[in-house]
Amino acid sequence: MRQDNSPIIFTHIPKTAGNTMHRIIERQFMFRRGTIFSSGNIAKLNNLIAAPQKFRDRLILVRGHLYYGVHEYMKGPVRYFTVLRDPVKRAVSHYNFLFVGPRQPFKKIMHEKQYSIDDLLENGLVLNMDNCHVRFLCGVKDIPFGGVTEEHLKMALDNLTNHYEVIGLAERFDESILLFAKAFNWSMPWYTNQNVNEQARVKFSELTPATIEKLKYYNRFDQVLYEKGLELFQKQVAAAGSSFGEELERFKQENALRAGRTDRIIRIYKWLSKLRLYTGSQRR
Repeated sequence: MRQDNSPIIFTHIPKTAGNTMHRIIERQFMFRRGTIFSSGNIAKLNNLIAAPQKFRDRLILVRGHLYYGVHEYMKGPVRYFTVLRDPVKRAVSHYNFLFVGPRQPFKKIMHEKQYSIDDLLENGLVLNMDNCHVRFLCGVKDIPFGGVTEEHLKMALDNLTNHYEVIGLAERFDESILLFAKAFNWSMPWYTNQNVNEQARVKFSELTPATIEKLKYYNRFDQVLYEKGLELFQKQVAAAGSSFGEELERFKQENALRAGRTDRIIRIYKWLSKLRLYTGSQRR
């Protein structure tokens, strides 16, 4: 894997351990010079497009819920990475988050209507319950619910295979972040889990077979993409060398010991972040 100073783009697909990933990224970029652009939703891409050229020329990191294609508004080559997750379990997690997410515009309606997973799927109420991975990685905006096609899947597969330098899996998170660290020349990516919902409204084990089948149907293209991602991930692990397994075990042991210290660093960073005026911050 190459190491250079090209800007890094993290495509944060919702409910794929992204918030934990963001905290890791924040520690890696805390003291780097350059501009960082962060976005909590796709609509904020307009902020980047409208930003002065000087701002965009200084970008070192773009991260958030942004579809593939952000590089079109940036100068020079970029380095994409992302994290994938089992599509059905991701959709269940997304459903649970709709009830608790602090910035979820749909939260009030979810509590008032008490929508079930079946309600959302049958009525097409939440786009990201329908092939969310493909939506983000194909780069096509405004696809209606149920509108993801084989062509969108082909585009997503091509982008994942040819334009994403490193791919992680939420189910194999420690391996993933070690691969990211190797690819991007990061320091050790110590972390503690963020946004772990211990009181999930619906647990996967409690779903009926009929609901699971509906979830599989509405995420059938995501499943193909996920399987390709798993294949690419396995190749990345193999390419990391025979010592990677030992590195992984050492990392797990030491990360468990460092958890409290990492939390303190994150709290300090969040406090400093409140002083910033822009979604993206400039460092000189």
